[in-house]
Amino acid sequence: MQRITLGNMQNPIRGLLHGTAAVASVGGLIVLIISTLNDRPRMLSMIVFGVSLVALYTTSALYHSIPWGERWKARMQRIDHSMILLLVAGSFTPFASNLLEGGWRIATLAIVWSAFVAGTVERIVFHRARVWLPVALATTMGCFAVVPLPVMADRLAPVGIVLLLAGGVAYLIGMIAFATKRPRLFPRIFSYHEVFHVLVVAGSLFHFAVVLKY
Repeated sequence: MQRITLGNMQNPIRGLLHGTAAVASVGGLIVLIISTLNDRPRMLSMIVFGVSLVALYTTSALYHSIPWGERWKARMQRIDHSMILLLVAGSFTPFASNLLEGGWRIATLAIVWSAFVAGTVERIVFHRARVWLPVALATTMGCFAVVPLPVMADRLAPVGIVLLLAGGVAYLIGMIAFATKRPRLFPRIFSYHEVFHVLVVAGSLFHFAVVLKY
C-alpha cells in the first residue's frame, strides 16, 4: 500500500513531528543551560542531554523527510538508529551525574556509554546489521534504569519518580510498537512507525521535565 506523501517528503508526519521536536530541543537545550549557569558540572550533564535530543530529532527529521538515494538512505538509517542509542545514554547522564554518587554514578555512566559506543560501531561498521538489534539494545539500556532507580528515588519527589517512569514506559511501548509493527491503524498515513515517533517525543518531554526540575 502506497503511503501518502507531502511534496518530496516520503514520510511527512514523521518528518514534521521530529522536525518540530528538533527545533523545540534547541530551545530546551538553551533553557537547560540557563537554568544551570551557576553549577558547571550540572550544566555539563544538561548539555549532554540536550545535545542528544537535538541530534536524535534532527537526524530523524532529515532521514524521514528527504528522498535519499539508496546508498545515502542506508547510511542515514544507520546514523538514525545510532542516535536512538545516543538519546538513551544522553538521558541517563543527568540522572546518573546529579542523583547518584561514587560507584553508582561511575558504573551507570560507564555501562550506558559503553553500550552506546558498541551499538554505534555495530551499526556503522557492519552495514548489513539487523535493524532490530539497535532497538533491542536501546530497550535493554532503558530497562537497566531499574537497577539504580531505588538510589535515585531517594533524591526525587514522588512527582519526579512518576515522570521518570512515565518517560520510560512511553519509550518502551514505542519500542514494542516498532518491533512488532503494531498497531497499523491507518497504514497510508499513521501507522506503527508514527506511533513510535509520537511516543519517543512523549518520553523525551517527560524526562525533560524531570531533568529541568531536579
